[in-house]
Amino acid sequence: MGSKGNKRHQKRLATPGHLQIRRKDRSAGKYFYKANSGPHSKNFCLPLGHVLRDLLKITKNSKESKYIVNKNGIIIDGIPRKDLNFPIGLMDVIELPEINKAYRILASKNHGLMISEITKEESKFKLCRINNITTIKGGIQQLNLHDGRNILVKKDKTKYKTRGTLKISIPEQKIMEYFEFKEKVQGMIYRGAHTGVSGTISKLTQRFGVNASLAQITTSSGEISTSYDYVFVIGKNDTVIDLPMEE
Repeated sequence: MGSKGNKRHQKRLATPGHLQIRRKDRSAGKYFYKANSGPHSKNFCLPLGHVLRDLLKITKNSKESKYIVNKNGIIIDGIPRKDLNFPIGLMDVIELPEINKAYRILASKNHGLMISEITKEESKFKLCRINNITTIKGGIQQLNLHDGRNILVKKDKTKYKTRGTLKISIPEQKIMEYFEFKEKVQGMIYRGAHTGVSGTISKLTQRFGVNASLAQITTSSGEISTSYDYVFVIGKNDTVIDLPMEE
């Protein structure tokens, strides 16, 4: 009997809940794009083919999508991508040179992830959350970022802390600015019941236990408390990225 390994196909009915598709639409087919292994979790990402066909609606089928990507028509974080199953995740920048448009993936109240059109100037950088910091040989610190990137900095000069955010240029990955995770800075909730909500971090309460430490976010409609680990810093006095209004 052969071994059961990972399935190569993804049934439409079994797709993750954050995907904006009609799961029971028989006319759309039984199968859907299955995100490959990559910089983002398979359970919280958008396959490239899904973005082109269903969200941006610039193609009608996989054949048209393949034609575009094979011409280097899709650039993600400054790098051309040709895999329709490539996982696109939070804060990734998508550029379409042929039509001179750019988009950023943001946390969404309604869907978990959404696509927001941005200016050409804003497409030159992305925000990366520092999930972990490790020390390697030679007194160098490695910043492990939320999108799988690793950036090396000198330990004696470092000021970086976990949960802080780096503003980096793409594709060069040069650090342009750093936003510390602290009170009175701008934050976006990217996980949990309040996903997509943004505002000022007004209070941080440290407690022991998994997800016990709380961050209080002040929004235009009131106060929201969430876990430390659910907050993504997006600026100091103001956000450095454009945040669209969701209905």
